[in-house]
Amino acid sequence: MHLSDLHKLGGLVVITQELNHSDPGIRTIAAWILGKASQNNPIVQQQVLELQVLSKLMKMVKSDSVEEANKALYAVSALIRNNAASQEKFYAEAGGWMLHDILRNANLDIRLRKKAVLLLADLAAYQLENVDRDGPPFFNDRDLLKSVVDLTASPDLDLQEKALVAIKSFLQLRITEALVFRDFCALGNALNRMKQSLHDLMADEYQRDYVMDVETLRIEVEQIFHKKLVKQ
Repeated sequence: MHLSDLHKLGGLVVITQELNHSDPGIRTIAAWILGKASQNNPIVQQQVLELQVLSKLMKMVKSDSVEEANKALYAVSALIRNNAASQEKFYAEAGGWMLHDILRNANLDIRLRKKAVLLLADLAAYQLENVDRDGPPFFNDRDLLKSVVDLTASPDLDLQEKALVAIKSFLQLRITEALVFRDFCALGNALNRMKQSLHDLMADEYQRDYVMDVETLRIEVEQIFHKKLVKQ
């Protein structure tokens, strides 16, 4: 059975109803199933969107249950990735600010923060591929951009890398301003600090290859940043 047939059999309706279950474990499983079904599947994405559950999933992202929050954000990401209609609904529900709140709260589960910055990177990359569409204003919000840049100081190298991926896309958006990255976000200082940190990590032979990959990405971001400064 194809996943797109799940809705015809009433399966998606049953699963979405479980998002209101009193047991957070059941809600978590339901969110995971919706995310799994929607991933890279435009037909299922549209079917789930029509069931009006995006706002419910976004509320679940704020759950006190770490697993529920993570699976809900996973579902949100799968539902809106590369889908213009879902993204418009996401933005209308203040999804950008939801992600911002996650990024700036260092006390939240790091998996949730990684998912949030990765989703931001995907949204920015989608905007780059669809330049005829107006980007959401929050893409140029300096507090949001700073919250992403600040992630480069995280002790978690994977989170640093995901932040660089997002910064790379944001720098290439026409709506963003190089001076905001330089003066408010202190991107130059962040990249220099990261360069030294990565240099120190090179001493660990077990992660040297990965560190070198991150350094290559850091250099690429630095070059894009400098080019943007020259243009502006």
